Amino acid sequence: MRAASTMLRTIVKSSLALFFLACLGFGPLAQAADAQIRSPNHHPQYAVELDPHLVLQWTNQPFWNDGGIGVGIRLSIPVLANGPIPSINNNLAIGFGLDWAHFDGCGPYGDVCGSDSFIFPLVVQWNFFITNWLSLFPELGIAIEHARLGWEGAIPARCVRVNGVDVCRSGASHTYVELALWLGARFAISNNIAFTLRLGTPSILIGVAFLL
Repeated sequence: MRAASTMLRTIVKSSLALFFLACLGFGPLAQAADAQIRSPNHHPQYAVELDPHLVLQWTNQPFWNDGGIGVGIRLSIPVLANGPIPSINNNLAIGFGLDWAHFDGCGPYGDVCGSDSFIFPLVVQWNFFITNWLSLFPELGIAIEHARLGWEGAIPARCVRVNGVDVCRSGASHTYVELALWLGARFAISNNIAFTLRLGTPSILIGVAFLL
């Protein structure tokens, strides 16, 4: 459990460093010959963005303070081809999908149980196409999270309640709705394929986007 948490913290720090390097660099890049931010509608035209990704959930742990790792997928559909600011190269999309993360730790009970988190995000995505290979975007919306607990060993005799849930029952679960925020970057490797990085709460997402 400690090794997984240490690895998760290392990945989080590396992702933050990469994201901030991109943000620090896009100012000079915007002045380069290939800069596109001042050219409205000068970006790939697509009907849907398909983004399978790795999920690193670092907040809203289901039952105990531990990091979770899993996979997910996001679909983003443009609703404004160029806008909301028509004088620059931007567009607006609606995104939704599913993220799953597994947590091995069980707090005071060690590794005799594990939990799973299923997150269904619904967000507004605002894309800024900085150059022909870099675009930045915030995503804001809501996320429905369903978490459940399963025991792999003996269920403890004493009950422990976490967030109002009786976690000494195998199959204990809870569902709630919360605000979600990600700050993202795309690093294009072709006109319709890009590596993606999203930093936010409740997770960090690392994947590949296909503009279809």
